[in-house]
Amino acid sequence: MRILFLLLLTLSIPFHGQETGPTPGRISAAEILEKNLIATGGLEAHKALETLVASGGFRLNGTHLGDYKFSYKAPHDNMLEVGMSGRGVIWTGNRRRRGVQAASERPGAKGPDEPCTWCVVKGVHAWMVEHAWQMLLRWDFCCSYNIELIGIGEVDKRPAYGLRFMPKKGGDPFVCFYDRETFLLVRIDHIGRIRDRQKETDTVYKVESIFRDYREQDGIKLPFVIAIRRPEGDVIFEVSKMTTGEPVKDSVFE
Repeated sequence: MRILFLLLLTLSIPFHGQETGPTPGRISAAEILEKNLIATGGLEAHKALETLVASGGFRLNGTHLGDYKFSYKAPHDNMLEVGMSGRGVIWTGNRRRRGVQAASERPGAKGPDEPCTWCVVKGVHAWMVEHAWQMLLRWDFCCSYNIELIGIGEVDKRPAYGLRFMPKKGGDPFVCFYDRETFLLVRIDHIGRIRDRQKETDTVYKVESIFRDYREQDGIKLPFVIAIRRPEGDVIFEVSKMTTGEPVKDSVFE
């Protein structure tokens, strides 16, 4: 519990000596989210998005580890499918607001180098990638989270506003960083957990997901690279193909 408390503290402290919370004359969390919506295409473009499918591969230190596909169908269905070389497939997503998770071959402990049950690779859970896509596509946050501006950080050597999202119905908080000039989402800090099967306790740690190479896709601007930082190196998820507006079967989300 002490480790988790300290980690939560790192997601709550101000950055670069800034005071926590909004102050008179400064930008608010709501204004940052509104500017992000404008920067990525505007409310009408986001509302008009009915389906999206993004696919590509992921790698660590230049080594190809597998392929993935993220499927979205408005308003609430999404599914991430991750195929790992020699380890089967993981599915994680939401079907009508209900969580879905499955595996064709349980990607469990393979030894001391891979203790994480549902990891894509060393501490990177599939749900982190899925959640990253959710946050990129979502535009209505008010009913699900309490959101506050907690300071200014630095992402890729550029200043960025840090907003802390606290789920209203339980769950771990996370912090989203929005570039101070472009207002694009450039990083998400998650709390990760690995279960020690022998001790039946969780090891908690922070995971940073970085968003790069934004491109316009049918009126909406999205990143084509998600880099997830780990001690071994960045796990790079890169989009090779993205389509919008094409039919997606309901069976994809089951």
